[in-house]
Formats: sequence, structure tokens, C-alpha cells
Amino acid sequence: MCSKQSDSKVAHNQTDALSCTQQSCLLTPKITNLELASRGLSSKHDTKPHHERKYQSSSESDCDLEGWLGKRGDSDFWRRKMRTFHSILDLNKDGVISFDDFKLLADGFVDLGHLSEKHTQEFYKVIQDLWEKQFGEITAYNLISVERFLENMHHVLNDKRLVRRAHSFLPYLFKAVDKDASGQITVEEFKLFFNVLGLKEMDAVLAFRAIDSNGDGRISSQEFVKHGRDFFVTEDEERISKYFWGPLVEH
Repeated sequence: MCSKQSDSKVAHNQTDALSCTQQSCLLTPKITNLELASRGLSSKHDTKPHHERKYQSSSESDCDLEGWLGKRGDSDFWRRKMRTFHSILDLNKDGVISFDDFKLLADGFVDLGHLSEKHTQEFYKVIQDLWEKQFGEITAYNLISVERFLENMHHVLNDKRLVRRAHSFLPYLFKAVDKDASGQITVEEFKLFFNVLGLKEMDAVLAFRAIDSNGDGRISSQEFVKHGRDFFVTEDEERISKYFWGPLVEH
């Protein structure tokens, strides 16, 4: 049985932290909350294949999932984050999103011209699969209101199978803005990301500085995916992932 604080947080008065893999749980030296927020808690004994754990965040281990399935998504802060993402997807700001909004946003990243043909095809397939699995059929009448979106994301958050796929589109967004295919993006490349989302350049700079925890002026693909995914699955207001999709809506 696994026993672990939610969101991989560690109390200040602890000397050890419990980390878990699918096979075992073990005590490891204490890691500060700041370190956890910037890079997550991982185990050296993870035996999953590399391609399965490459984009895995600290909050998606089996121990974590089993501890909070059915118990997440009720905080006002989490709902505010989901409203923020719905607003980004709602391109014409009519209060609902459709598959056309989903695809048009994907088109914006493809139009940057940095995705290969193979990755472009994969990206569109991922987008379509996500829509169909989360929102249902692709028709002009399947319109997702804010409340329906919140209900759907609440379901995703509390389903171990679905939550593991919640980040499947993020690597393609990274590749789309990684102009030189270096595997790292600079603040100028991060501005491209926010530009496609319809967000302000200054907000991109502020978000980049928050996510670039070591201050080296670059964000790796793994960091990008981790913080992007954490935005959806954490309710901790101290997590820097709250800046990933720009300023949060007021209500």
C-alpha cells in the first residue's frame, strides 16, 4: 500500500519523503517544496520504458493516482484554471467551444512551419482522438459550454486511464515552437507559443521566467510538458504551472 502526501508535497518538518513507483515505495532525503514545484519528485527505480515515462510528471505515479482518484477537481482554484483554458480554446469568444475551435488552434501551431509532415499528421490525429474521447462526436452541434467543460475535465482528472493521456498533445506544441529543433526553447520561442494562443507577449515573458526555474534562459521539452500537464492535474496554488497558459481568468 502506498502512503504519500498529495501533489508530491513535503511538509516542512519532515526529514524524509516517501516516493513511489509501480513496484515499491521508499523513503528518500527531504526535497524542498520549491524543488518539487520546479522539477517534480521522481524515483530512480522506475522500471517503465523510456518512451512511457519521458513526459511523465511527478503527479501521475500509480500511488498518487490511487490516492486521489474521485477526490480532485472541487477547488475554486482548479475550476478557475479550467475556465482559463476553456477561454483560450474559445477562439471567437462566444462562450462555447467546438471541434472547429480545437482544430483551428492546432492549425495555428502547424502554420508556424516547424513540424515535420509526420509530426503534423500525428498532431492532428492526437487532437481528434482527444476530442472524441473527451467530448464525443465531431459535429457542428456538439458545443462545449464552460460548465460542461468543467464537468468533463473533472471526470478526466479522476480517471486514471484518461488523466494519463491529458498531456498527449503537449510535445507537439513544443516541437511547433522549437524553431531550431534544439530540444530547448528560449523566451523568444515561448513568445510564439503565447502568440498562437492569442496571449500577450509580456505575459509570455513572465510565464517563461516562472517556468525557467534555474534561470538559464531555456526550457526543455520535459519541463514544458510537465508544467503544461501539471496545470490540469494539480490544485496547489503554489505550483508554477499555474502560469503556463497565461493569466488566469478572474472567476
